Amino acid sequence: MVRMSLFMYFLFSTYSIMGFFLPPYLQSNGLDSGQIGNLLAVGSLVAMIAQPAWGFISDKNKTVKPILLVLLICAFSVSLGFFSATSFFAILFFYALFSCFHSATGPLAETLCIAYASQHQKSFGQIRLWGEVGVGMSSLLLGIVIDRIGIHHLGGIYALAVCVAGAATLLLPNSKSAASAVNLSNLGKLFVKPKLLWFLLLVLMVGIPHRMNDSMLAIYLHRLGATDTQLGMAWLVATFSTVPVFMFISKIMRKWNELGILVIAAFAYSLRWMIYSFAESPGVLIAAQLLHSLTFPLFLVSSIQYLSRIVPAELRASGQAAFAVTFGGLGGIIGSSTGGYAMVQLGPQPTYLAGSLLALAGAAAIIATYKFGQRNSRRGQSAMVKPADNESL
Repeated sequence: MVRMSLFMYFLFSTYSIMGFFLPPYLQSNGLDSGQIGNLLAVGSLVAMIAQPAWGFISDKNKTVKPILLVLLICAFSVSLGFFSATSFFAILFFYALFSCFHSATGPLAETLCIAYASQHQKSFGQIRLWGEVGVGMSSLLLGIVIDRIGIHHLGGIYALAVCVAGAATLLLPNSKSAASAVNLSNLGKLFVKPKLLWFLLLVLMVGIPHRMNDSMLAIYLHRLGATDTQLGMAWLVATFSTVPVFMFISKIMRKWNELGILVIAAFAYSLRWMIYSFAESPGVLIAAQLLHSLTFPLFLVSSIQYLSRIVPAELRASGQAAFAVTFGGLGGIIGSSTGGYAMVQLGPQPTYLAGSLLALAGAAAIIATYKFGQRNSRRGQSAMVKPADNESL
C-alpha cells in the first residue's frame, strides 16, 4: 500500500504543474484568456480520443503498469518541445500531442489503484487521497518556488517531477486491468447502454463548471491581485480539505446510495461557484476552496462506484476512460473554451454564476434519476409478487 500511495502522490504532483500553473505560464508567453481557453479545449478534445484508446489498449493486453510507463516517457519527451515553443500554433501543436499521453495517465492510475484495493482488501479512498496530498503539496511548493525563480522555469520543474513519477511507477506491482479478453464488439455494446450514456450526461453537467474552474481560477486570482504563492495556497487548501473525506469515504459509501452522494456533491458545487461569483479578494476565493472537500471526492468516488456496478469487469479501464473523457474531455472542452470566452467578454463573476446554475441543474437531474430508479424498482418487485399471489389462489 505504501508503494501505491507514493506512486499516486508523485504522479498527481505533475497535474498541479500542468494544470494549475499552466495558464499563468501561457499568459506570461503573451496569450490572453480566450487563447488559453481554446488551447486547453484542444487538449481536452485530444484527451477524448486518447483516453478511451489507451484504456482499450490496457484492457486488450490485460495490463496497466507498462502502459503507464510508456505514457510517462512520451509525455516527458513531448514536454521538451512544448516548453521550447514560442508561437501560438507551435504551442498548440505540442500541447495537443502532449495531451495524447498525459491525459490518459490519471484514468489508468485510478484503474490500477482500484484493482490493487480490490485484490488486497484496501480502501480505494485511502489510497486515492495521496493523489490529492500530492497535488496540494506540490501546488504550495511550486507557488513559492515560482515566486522566487519565475514561471519561465515551469518546464524544468515538470521534467523533474515526471521523472520522479516514472521511478515510482517502476516500483509498483502490476495489476491486471481486465478479468477476461475484451474485443471491439463488447466495447461497442458498452457505449450504447442508455443507463451509462445518461449517467455520463449527468457527469458532464456537473463537470463543465469544475473543469472551467481548473482552467480559469489562476487567471481569476491574478486579476484580484494574488501572488503565485497565494495561487499555490488556494490549491493546497482545496486538496488538503479532501483528506478527511477520502479517509472515511468507504464508510460513507456503505451507508449511502451513490446517486444520493452525487446529489450532495452537485449541490455543494453549486454553492461553491455561487460564492466564487461574489468574491472580491483572493482571501475569499482561497477560503471558499474548502468546499472542494464536499465536491470533488464525493463526486469522484461515488461516480467510480456507480460505474463499477453498471460496467462489466472486463471493460473496467474502458469504463473509467469513458468517465474521464466526459468529465475531463467534454467537460474540459466546453468549460475551458466557453469559460475563457466568458472571462474575456463578461468577467469572472457572471462566468462563475452560470457555472453555479449548471451544477444546480445537474443536482436536480440526479434527483430525478434517483426517483425514476426507485419507481422502476418498485414496479419490478410488484411484477414478481403478483404471479405468486395468483398461484396461492
